[in-house]
Parts: sequence; structure tokens; C-alpha cells
Amino acid sequence: MKRLFYAFFSFFLLTFAACGSKETDLPPYRQGNKEEFEQFLTEIEPQEDPWTEEELQTFESYLQPKGFEHIFSEEEIQALVKSKKCPKTVTPQQAAEDVTLAFDLLSYGYGGYHYFGGDEVFLPIRDSILAELASMKKINTNDLWKLLWESLSPIIADRHFFITTDQPHTAIYEREYAQSTYLVRDLYFDDPTGVDSRYVKRTIGPDGALTYCLAAVCLNPDSLPAAMTIEGVEHTLSWQLARPITHSDFTLAKVFSETTVADGQLPVLRNYTLTGSDKKLNKFVATGTSYKEKPLFVLDLRGNGGGNSGYALSWLYNLCDKQISDKCLWSNKISTYYTVNYGGFVNSQGGGWRSGHSNGTPWETDNLIFVLIDDNTASSGERFSNFLSMGKQVVLVGTNTMGCLNFGNIHELYLPNSGIMLQFGTSCDFYQGMEKTEGIGYSPDLWVEPADSLDAVVRLCNYYGLYKENDN
Repeated sequence: MKRLFYAFFSFFLLTFAACGSKETDLPPYRQGNKEEFEQFLTEIEPQEDPWTEEELQTFESYLQPKGFEHIFSEEEIQALVKSKKCPKTVTPQQAAEDVTLAFDLLSYGYGGYHYFGGDEVFLPIRDSILAELASMKKINTNDLWKLLWESLSPIIADRHFFITTDQPHTAIYEREYAQSTYLVRDLYFDDPTGVDSRYVKRTIGPDGALTYCLAAVCLNPDSLPAAMTIEGVEHTLSWQLARPITHSDFTLAKVFSETTVADGQLPVLRNYTLTGSDKKLNKFVATGTSYKEKPLFVLDLRGNGGGNSGYALSWLYNLCDKQISDKCLWSNKISTYYTVNYGGFVNSQGGGWRSGHSNGTPWETDNLIFVLIDDNTASSGERFSNFLSMGKQVVLVGTNTMGCLNFGNIHELYLPNSGIMLQFGTSCDFYQGMEKTEGIGYSPDLWVEPADSLDAVVRLCNYYGLYKENDN
């Protein structure tokens, strides 16, 4: 029987969706066939998909040149990592010195410099900025910051890349290339025949059954269709922004927490961040051993802004007793900028790259793991979800991740005259494929409003009777 849910299910929607993260555990009104869920697990199993020779060659083209025109000593870089108070104004000569230095630093240390076009793209931008500065008599530091940011941010589609002063600037969070997830709420259907496949996504219905919904990741919801015919019925579509989870500083300081829902039947491990206290992070890593004994659990990565993916790998090692790898092309631009920030390679100030790749190997576990992700799952938080997606009984639930992963290993430098902070990473990495993911992210297996995703997993486990194997 086809199921198309609307307002007559408002009781369920108010109970589950409107309550956000209340994590209710009402029983389903009917029981599903567990074989349907097992078939779904088979459909989303990760597959071997090695990098092609063409992809490897394309990647190699981004790692040029092997030496650098602008060389900075370790002492020069050390002087630039110290934060400075920004003066209100600078002279045109001081501004020009800082702008020239900023572009030299990008050429020298930024892992994405050649990916975004190299000298052919960046030097004309530098020269245009210098020409504009030459016509000014006195330059406000905020105006200089704005000129740098507005000139570079449209070119550098890298969510780790920042330019700012010691004053708050909301513009540093505005990325014209950053896309968002939009959902048509309260519309679920079983038969996607004839529906535009670009918008059809698997989801969890109000009763917990696997079904379909409409969702899209895009820049502008105005570009999305206003109406569709679904199961023979014409529907006017109301696309709404899926809002991610944001943690407070207090929550982030906790690093992780453990609880249960569904009358204690479903363990929930929340990893808020992969940075902060080493002691707390190591305690999180140690939980991987105890979760090995839990046949069914939720790993909540909503709002996880990242940090050090080594903690994620160590947690997985404790869970699986094996080293996990994802599909990755990785590289680091080695210079004294890298050396000062991350140690090692002291004699590499002349430049060069360390690079390699892994094809990623699907891994098996006795656990059934639901991983919650959203648009605030970023950087190493995203990579954690990518590691997990290689598991054969792992289901990602939520919305696309942020898309803030390709250019990592970041640190800050401060321009000497203006005090403007320049942040960029030394790495240039690709995951799963070479398609653009900055500002787009990686997709879930089941598309659910982030505030409802834990409740939705509770409903699904109830519906398919998954708790019966998790009584211990």
C-alpha cells in the first residue's frame, strides 16, 4: 500500500519534528518488515572504487612547482605567527608591503595555491589591489582587510581560508559558493516513479519506515521546482532550509558525552569536537573499545567542527581492531610555514610536496551504527563521517556536511604593518572523488532534518524491531 503523509499525521510530526532534540521514543503504530531494512543496508554498502590514473595525474598537476620562488626562513615565519593589535590606519607603503607579503606567503605555503590557478590567477589580483592602494593617501585597516577579502574569497573556494582583523567581521562567514540543504517537510512517498531523481532522497517517515522525501543541496532555493506530480497527485512545494546543530563553548569543552534513548535500548555517543583537551580526547578514543560490545548504537557528529582526525582513526581502531582508511588523495606543501606549525622537515625551506593516496577499503563490523551528520559537521568531523561511511553496517543520517575538508592543516599568520590575520592550510586533499566538495559536503544515506535525526533513528529502530538484538 502506498503511503503519502500530510497534515493528518500532524500529531506525529508535532511530537517528533517540532520537539527538536527532545529525543522522544513513542512506539510505532505498526511494525515493519525487517528484511526491508536489511535490503537497504545491502544497497548502501560501500564498494571498492580505486583512483584512476587520470585522477592521479590531475591531482599531480595541482602540486606544482616542486620549488618556490619566495623562500622564508624559520625566523621570518616565527615572527609572523605572533598576533598583533591592528592599528586604525596604515600608510599606502605599509599596505603595499603587507599585500605583497600576503601573496608571497600564499604562493609559498598554501596547499591550494595551484589548485585555484597559481600565479596566472593570483598575481593579477595582487597587482589590481596594489594599483588601488597607490591612489590612496591614508588607508583604514578595515578597508584594507575588506579589499583583500573581497578580492580573494571569490577565487579561493576554501572554507578553512580566512582573512580578518582583531575586530569581528560577519563577512568572513559569507561564502558565495557555500550551498545549503533544503527539504520539503511533511511530504513522504513510497513510489518515486516519474519524480525528478535529482530531488528524490531516502528518508525515515513519521512512523519510522524507510520511505522517500524531496531534498536538494543548492545555492538558492528559488531555483528549485515549485510543484511536482507525485504518485498521481500534483503538489505545491515549500522548500525549507534544514538547520544544523550548533554547540555552545561549554558543550565543545566536554568533547564527548554518552547517554541512551528509547528506554535505554539505544546508546548514543556524541562527539562534539576533535580538538581541545588531549586528556578528554583520549577518553573519547578509549570509548571505542566499549562500543565494540554494543550491537546497535548512534554516533552523533552533528555540529562537530573537526580538529585532529587522528583521534577519529584511533577511536575506529579501538572499535574494529584494525586500521581504517578512506578513499583519499593527500598532499602537504612542505616549507618553513609547515615546519613552524607542524614540526619536522626542518631542511625543507626550499619547498616541495609530500603526497600519496589510499583507495579506501570497506570494513565490516558486528555493530549496526547510525551516524548523525549535518551542515555543521566540518573538517575532521567530515572526515570522521567519511571513515565511518566505509563500514558495511553504517548508516549516515541527516543532511550534507559543510564541505570544509580539501585544504587543511591550517595556521594563522599576521601581516606586520596592519596586523591583519591570514589563515590558510598546507594540504590539498580529495576524498571519494575529485568533484568539488568545498561548500557542498558529503551526503547522508537517509535525509532527515538535523533536529529530528535522533528521534527519527529511534522511530526506525522501533519500526523494524532492531532493539531486540540490543537487549544487553
